[in-house]
Amino acid sequence: MDFKNKYREFSEGKLSQSEAKEFLEFLEGKEAEDLLSKEIFQLWSETIKSGDLPIDTNELWKKINHKRNSYSLPSQQSEPKIEKTYNLNWLRAAVVFLVLGLASLFYIQNRQEKTSSLELANEETMITNSNNQGEKTKATLEDGSVVYLNSQSSITYAKNFKNNRAIQLEGEAFFEVVKDPDHPFVVDAKGIVTTALGTSFNISTFNKDQKVAVTLLTGKVKLNQSGKDAYIELNPGEESLLSPDLPEMEKYKVKAADKILWTKGILRFDEADLDEMVEILQRWYGVTIKINGQPQALHASGVFDNQESLRNVLNVMSKTLEFEFVIDDQEITLNFN
Repeated sequence: MDFKNKYREFSEGKLSQSEAKEFLEFLEGKEAEDLLSKEIFQLWSETIKSGDLPIDTNELWKKINHKRNSYSLPSQQSEPKIEKTYNLNWLRAAVVFLVLGLASLFYIQNRQEKTSSLELANEETMITNSNNQGEKTKATLEDGSVVYLNSQSSITYAKNFKNNRAIQLEGEAFFEVVKDPDHPFVVDAKGIVTTALGTSFNISTFNKDQKVAVTLLTGKVKLNQSGKDAYIELNPGEESLLSPDLPEMEKYKVKAADKILWTKGILRFDEADLDEMVEILQRWYGVTIKINGQPQALHASGVFDNQESLRNVLNVMSKTLEFEFVIDDQEITLNFN
């Protein structure tokens, strides 16, 4: 064994777990004991010869010569030899434990530094895609999955997405997931966790009471509240409206295709009240809407294609909700009697 090279690789953390175990077992054996003893005594000898030893050897030798006549001869030659052998074995054992201790310390420290560096690297390689009001984007992720991101929304995920298919969502997005059984596709939206293998589903946090709406179009997904084991599964055409603190999880049937019309640029209101309509229009067109007067508690429905202007949308909605409006660049005022 090339001891010096192997020790260097061990201390630098370059050995595999099995190689490191083999090296530690070698250090505990007789061969390593003899090898380390030779290394120590050679180092000791070279230190004395080079004059680097922090002891005044000349002075020490004078003291020994000065008192040598007073030394009594040993009565038995075997006793010093036994003592010498014992001390040598003790020294060898100490050397082995010292090297083992230092090597293990260097090995662990090196591994910890590499782990810390890896964790730091992972923290530094997160990607965030975000849209402002009035913006909608489509993105293809590293694994081939497609994300349609709505206005005023964002997703955050690891750069190495193929091996870590986890996404944090704020706002609304529609996902077309490529199947990969070894790497489940996981979306966390305000504490509601959606897990899928290969499927398509929509998630929206644009709901009242801070709830998250998950709508399944194809395949199957599993939903659970972050930190809890209980879950429900959605089948195509089902939706669930959840929050992290709800005691029970429920699902219901919906027209799933209507839930993703926004990905085609189609604006849809379904019995929307004024607050909901204002929020959607601000997000959709990137404008600010102010309200004057006392609006009635009315609801409106309507579908508008991607070529429809804001003015035309307001014209239609004003007839149902009974308001007049003024457009001043990006600021809209709704006047109620």
